[in-house]
Amino acid sequence: MSERDDSYDPQHAVHTKKGRYYCDPATGEMLVSVTNALDEHAIEALAPAAAKATAEWLMDNLPKAIRAAADPEDMEAFIKEAKAQYKVQWEKKADLGSRVHNIAEAINLGAPYIPDEEAEPFVESYRKFLRDFGVDIRRRDIKAAECTVLHRGLGYGGTSDIWAYLTFDGPTSPIVPRFRPRKVPADPIPTPSGLWLIDIKTSLTKPASAVYDDRVLQLAALRNAEVALVCPPECRYGEAEFHDSSHEFPVPEFVGTAILNLRETTYGFVPLPADQAAFEAFCGLLPLARYVHELDLRGFKPVQPPTNHRKAA
Repeated sequence: MSERDDSYDPQHAVHTKKGRYYCDPATGEMLVSVTNALDEHAIEALAPAAAKATAEWLMDNLPKAIRAAADPEDMEAFIKEAKAQYKVQWEKKADLGSRVHNIAEAINLGAPYIPDEEAEPFVESYRKFLRDFGVDIRRRDIKAAECTVLHRGLGYGGTSDIWAYLTFDGPTSPIVPRFRPRKVPADPIPTPSGLWLIDIKTSLTKPASAVYDDRVLQLAALRNAEVALVCPPECRYGEAEFHDSSHEFPVPEFVGTAILNLRETTYGFVPLPADQAAFEAFCGLLPLARYVHELDLRGFKPVQPPTNHRKAA
């Protein structure tokens, strides 16, 4: 059973058997989520990650496994439980990430929130990022938080975590010394001042420098969405009859995109090149995702051999 709380889901997001979709409040059309489409790209990484989570759980429960091995029924039950653990662990991590996102949104809006002991270390890392980068909530340096964006033409939707005005010392910034790569030149990274699209990532195990190729595609998709939604409660879950054009505005131009890795004791702000090439790569995943999600193979089963061949045999 999932331990996730649907109340943490983004506006207009809908869970389906094929993953998350967004319901367009203007038309009622279901648009595949950015992360759902990216899953078709990351599918090869899922099996090793699931195996790692299962192996870690098994080692933590080794005495139980040894006891279960003495009885076939107990062993069958243990194996069933073990097979489900990677989903349990992923859902716990996703739930923690959602809670951190929601508290960060409350901070951005200057709104109260319920203290969360497990999330608080990550929230403090977020506060440190705001201080270090001179982001002033009162000055309205944050233009939007947890904002639903859609691309109706291409049929996808997503949620932007933060749109923030950032001011840097120059057009490029040096890499934090302890994160400088060993095998490639540690050149300064472009950091123009202006409006940035920032996506928050939380992890209990990954370093603050962790980046993956799907992050670039995700940022490119969010950056190139057509419209952003600011819907009141009555139409935030796809109720088209309450929606009108005043609830929408064009997604602005961004000078840069970045991942904000929040960790329990630190953070990492990592600019990424979510350029046109990255967007075109993401667009290539959309037909694949739609085809796979609409494919129904339940009626395809082994057929009987031709009658005349059976008689001859």
